[in-house]
Amino acid sequence: MSLSHLGHALLSRFERTGDLLDLGQAVDQVQEALLATPAHHVFRAKYLNDLGVMLFARFARTGHLPDLDQAVATGREAVRATPPDHPDRAWYLSNLGAWLLERFKRTADQTDLHAAMSALTEAGDVVAAAPSVRILALREVSRLAARWDVGRAADAAEAAVRLLPEVTLRRLGRGDQQYELGRFAGLAGDAAALALADPRASRTERATRALRLLEAGRAVLLSQALDTRSDLTDLNREHPELAARFLRLRDHLDQPTNTTTPADAGEETTALTVRQDRAVHDRHRLARDFAQTLAEIRDLDGFSSFALPPPTEELLTQAEQGPVVVFNISRYRSDALLLTRNGITHLDLPHLTTAALTETVASFQQALHTATTGRDRTQRRQAQDVMTGVLQWLWDTVAGPVLEALGHHRQPPPHTDWPQVWWAPGGLLGLLPLAAAGYHDDPADDPHRRTVMDRVVSSHTPTVRALRYARQHARKHTPSPHTDPRGLIVAMPTTPGLPYRGRLNHVSAEAEILRRHLPSTVLLCEPEPEPGSDSRPGTSRPSTPTRASVLDHLPHCPIAHFACHGASHPTDPSQSLLLLHDHQSAPLTVASLGPVRLDHAQLAYLSACRTAAIDSADLADESIHLASAFQLAGFPHVVGTLWEIDDQIAVTVADTFYTHLRAPDGTIDTGRAALALHQAVRRVRDGHDLPGQLTRSRTPFLWAAYLHAGA
Repeated sequence: MSLSHLGHALLSRFERTGDLLDLGQAVDQVQEALLATPAHHVFRAKYLNDLGVMLFARFARTGHLPDLDQAVATGREAVRATPPDHPDRAWYLSNLGAWLLERFKRTADQTDLHAAMSALTEAGDVVAAAPSVRILALREVSRLAARWDVGRAADAAEAAVRLLPEVTLRRLGRGDQQYELGRFAGLAGDAAALALADPRASRTERATRALRLLEAGRAVLLSQALDTRSDLTDLNREHPELAARFLRLRDHLDQPTNTTTPADAGEETTALTVRQDRAVHDRHRLARDFAQTLAEIRDLDGFSSFALPPPTEELLTQAEQGPVVVFNISRYRSDALLLTRNGITHLDLPHLTTAALTETVASFQQALHTATTGRDRTQRRQAQDVMTGVLQWLWDTVAGPVLEALGHHRQPPPHTDWPQVWWAPGGLLGLLPLAAAGYHDDPADDPHRRTVMDRVVSSHTPTVRALRYARQHARKHTPSPHTDPRGLIVAMPTTPGLPYRGRLNHVSAEAEILRRHLPSTVLLCEPEPEPGSDSRPGTSRPSTPTRASVLDHLPHCPIAHFACHGASHPTDPSQSLLLLHDHQSAPLTVASLGPVRLDHAQLAYLSACRTAAIDSADLADESIHLASAFQLAGFPHVVGTLWEIDDQIAVTVADTFYTHLRAPDGTIDTGRAALALHQAVRRVRDGHDLPGQLTRSRTPFLWAAYLHAGA
């Protein structure tokens, strides 16, 4: 055991310094440990696997093929030395599969490829193993089989997605959680793409299977990342003891097997064997108890699909108010899954490739940067032209084909209700203003104008289930008729810690307009700094916007309006935040919304920068940002932004939005939020009610950032 530990310490030092001498000594130490270990010792399989790991590390550094051959040989021996039902067997099989695949890449020996597939498949079937190990093995099986057996690849990917609810990240810190989430991000998208390509099923069956898998995977990662609304939180509210048992078993099951702890001084091999057998037995008992707990939960009313892909009937119910379009862009293919009253279908989007989308997003982001920081008018105009071109590309490649497939060929006739479409873009597509796609320089009187906002009202949702939660909340907490809901206004004209150039000059005017629209309000406003203070932090007042004061008022104010700066975290979306008075010491982040109970919430208007933006490439597919966090925290309607907004235009948009939010009887109706934002943005695009010549259709930077999310 001591030799093994020394070998691992040397390997760790090699990984930090690159010193091959350390790596060579690591190999020597584990080889010596094996020589000192009896043939039937309980730790022999572990030492064999360790030796394979170190030999493979040396091969990866030197390219010396005999090291790879020896790694494969010791890996096979480790598997043979491990009982079939032992939980560690999955880990040893996964390593063996990886080493065989690497040798196949070097030699093109098909025998190695098939052996790797067998090892990885077997690893995925070890019921007592940690679910995270099984998922990664099945994902690799899916990736490999996709080349020659799409059906097998689809089945392996589906098995991996179905295991996602058994993965736990609660014992990790936020940074480690985000890293672990990144390992599984995109899995559901690959599974959906393979399901769509599976020739064994009909077109409708393929589309339905794909949507259910996509929903299952994205919902799990969203709930773990945000620690917010999910079937688990529902279970905890209605059956807390059963939820606690589920969490306890899941947490223990998704941990490495504790069968290789150091031996006590003088402990005999027989005693070690008994101790390991007991650990393995406990592991199988955990797996059985977990399965029984799941069965017990699924027998409860309302929980039959707990930790499973949502049933088709549940999905179809969400199309009653209008179609839901779920996009899936993967390494295999790109599609729009269309959820309508008539069923679930899919639309192939052949020009929406990963490469084309990545290039388009990059050029759009660069244009955004130039539009705000360009040195002269020519540069800024060129940037606006690039953005206009991207909106046209979005129409041709994405939105146009979808609206045609849904039958939205023209602008609705006057005096008729506008149709509404819910978009679930996911992935990199969520970084682009899908609701603003189109040719906005088409004649304004053309009934067939090629723009999304001239044909439908747009809303966004991270998943179909998130839309279901929003609608359930809206139905349960219907506001009192003929009375305006109470509002919370958070205004930050200056932000402590930001230079004076970060001042939002029109926030005070926005707050004043809001007080006219929402007579019953709580106003939290940052005090103006003393002249020459450069907006440095100061002592807060009772009405100062701090995290504590905002979280204290949120549960009691159905409408919350934030006029402030926002910041999207580049690597951890759960740490994206709204910049309040104490943002440096107590930030109001996505993660901080999880524990807040918002039974009366109706509308969150995030008049801040980048509240619906995603900067973490590893988690882009999961739509984790401030807008989705507010939606999942309990606000049925959320208004967010994709990039920095002009604070003068923000006043106009907000004024128009709340004007159109009023129902014919004169009261505020938050159910009109999507239509109200649609009308406000269209008016800004067309240049109505704006000072001077600030905007026209060729300046999308100023108006295309806004989006509505939720019911």
